[in-house]
Amino acid sequence: MEYSKLGKELEIYTSIDYIGKGFPFILPNGAKMIKILRELVEDEEEKRGYMIVRTPSASRAEIYMIEDRWELEKDEMFKIEAEEEENSIVLRPYVRPFHCAMYSEKQHSYKELPIKYSETSTVFRDEPTNKIKGLTCMRQYSFSDASIFATAEQLEKVFVESVELEKLFMDKLGLNVEYKISNWDDQKKEEYIGTIKEWDTATYIMKKVLQDMQIPYVENNDAKMYGPSIQIFYNSKLLAKIEIDFEITHRFDLKYTDKDGFEKFPIYIHRQDLGSYESMLAILIERYRGEFPTWLAPVQCTIIPEFDEYIDYANDMKEKLRQRRVRVSVDFTDKDLNTKIEKAQNFKIPYIVVISKEGYNNNKITVIKHGKNETKEYTLEEIVEKFDRRR
Repeated sequence: MEYSKLGKELEIYTSIDYIGKGFPFILPNGAKMIKILRELVEDEEEKRGYMIVRTPSASRAEIYMIEDRWELEKDEMFKIEAEEEENSIVLRPYVRPFHCAMYSEKQHSYKELPIKYSETSTVFRDEPTNKIKGLTCMRQYSFSDASIFATAEQLEKVFVESVELEKLFMDKLGLNVEYKISNWDDQKKEEYIGTIKEWDTATYIMKKVLQDMQIPYVENNDAKMYGPSIQIFYNSKLLAKIEIDFEITHRFDLKYTDKDGFEKFPIYIHRQDLGSYESMLAILIERYRGEFPTWLAPVQCTIIPEFDEYIDYANDMKEKLRQRRVRVSVDFTDKDLNTKIEKAQNFKIPYIVVISKEGYNNNKITVIKHGKNETKEYTLEEIVEKFDRRR
């Protein structure tokens, strides 16, 4: 786990023995990165008509009984057991049934569809102690999940939009990913939920969307019993998925009224954007070895005043950069200048701004760009103009 050592050196996360395995502490640098990733996901989803929602982190067990997952998964759930099992209180392991419960709260017309919910949620799973590993297998983690309720006629458009969105995220993160279509096993079709026509139509659309977008993919027969999916992998690790569930709308009796006034079941599509945010941190630490793109770096710029008399000047610069939404820090320690620069370089901060005696007297500030052996001089006004929060 190379990311584990580096993640702790860069003060991205840590673990504390008396808190317990599977409950990592995300430190300010890691929390800032998760905030950046979450804003990226939520902003792009809202542009596409997703509604941001929040649902309970705990509930009665009955919701999983309605979904028909209780007997299969209850041993993996954290729960406070009650005399009547349906009244047991459960920390949620996923959000799909909660979005279905939200949909069920009002009547829906075909004119409203597709209805798209998005939620960043904390979820819990009682993973075996011997499986827990750093940021890749935990007992508490956070996801951005999306639920789409659509008509059959909207299915291709929904998949086009969903794949485009996932591709945007993967390209933005610089991840070279692989796509897989999970279909059913032809020898066991009778064991799956949904009709042959529904499965054939859905997988035809999935293949067509990927082919039209010229995205290579492989296909296998390991689909879940409730529906096929497009899965996205990085280094053999599942990052994201777009899956159909042919059962869940029936279990929750979800309907919409079509143009002829008849009630129909919508098709349910579940999207999971980046895997858990915690495991994505692990991937990005290893991918970039801590040298994150400037837009993702938790601290984009650190200001190093050589002497205490330059502190007011450094603070003035910091505030002006903050107004530009630059993530900036100032090193106020009593260390010598070279030690401060070395520390900033070890933390792989993209830009180091040095206020030295010579530069201060000449109204010139030295900027060192990490990883490029690049040093230039600027005035304060030029530095403020140079930085942009999207860099």
